[in-house]
Amino acid sequence: MTGFRSLTRRSLVAGAAAATALALPRAVAQAQPRGYDLLPQEVAAGLWMITGAPESFARSNGGAIVNIVLLASAEGAIIIDTGSTARMGAEIRAFADQRLGGVARVINTHHHPDHWFGNIAFADRPILALPATGDLCRRSAPDYAASLYALLGPWMAGTTPTPPGQRIESDELVIGGRTLRLLALSGHSAADLVVQDVQTGVLIAGDLLFLDRAPSFPDADVARWLRALDRLAGLETSGVVPGHGPFHRSGAALAQTRQYLELTRDRLDQAAALGLSPVEAMAAGPAPAFRALGANPEEYIRTVAQRWADHERTALPVIGGL
Repeated sequence: MTGFRSLTRRSLVAGAAAATALALPRAVAQAQPRGYDLLPQEVAAGLWMITGAPESFARSNGGAIVNIVLLASAEGAIIIDTGSTARMGAEIRAFADQRLGGVARVINTHHHPDHWFGNIAFADRPILALPATGDLCRRSAPDYAASLYALLGPWMAGTTPTPPGQRIESDELVIGGRTLRLLALSGHSAADLVVQDVQTGVLIAGDLLFLDRAPSFPDADVARWLRALDRLAGLETSGVVPGHGPFHRSGAALAQTRQYLELTRDRLDQAAALGLSPVEAMAAGPAPAFRALGANPEEYIRTVAQRWADHERTALPVIGGL
């Protein structure tokens, strides 16, 4: 009985997600892409940031939803994450070539496509990531490409997934006189790289931290994620670049991300324990404190679709342990 009910719920969720993807308004579907006109801002000495829109993937934003960092060095720019499309990557590279003396290295923080699908614009430069991130990029590239071509249409022109080719296996890199401390964590994904620029003290946190934009959970392990936040809380920083959200010099992203994870986990545990269906849990919406965050309620609905089975298994163990 339990297995039959679970299968039915998953089918409903999959159907709802497919219907949402197909129901693009005609005007949006017909929109033609222009340039992104990316505007890097120097938020610390030699550290430039492109701030992504606090939204989900959409043709209206062309997938420009993620934060990008460019660090000046004597060998050229160190680029941390490259955006969702070849066009984004090309605009980032143009800024680096014109203002920062070219590109020395590219670093990808993790395998989600908004962080590395712009790599094609840097295919002639070394692209570094944690070993597990490289493996995940190669494995997930076909599915991610199919999804983003469907969602973003013409914005994806020329975008060929280009996984990182070099492995990061140390906790420090020195590039063109710039020293980076590297911390390999997990929780948002199976491999989350955090970078701290020693010269400025700024922490580039990847998607372990969000601010004013709902976190995404497609590969989340909330318990690991919370332990990763404990590690970040122990670091001394002068500023933080979250994966999504504004640069800040307080602990705002750390506090907000932690509270979001805990409240969302507890909300879905409670919904499963009450015997709600995932569709009913979606209809309840995110915790009231986070309903106004960017990308909500879309991210909350996706979280239920992607992670509901975790909470259902905890609340409703199968008789006999099967």
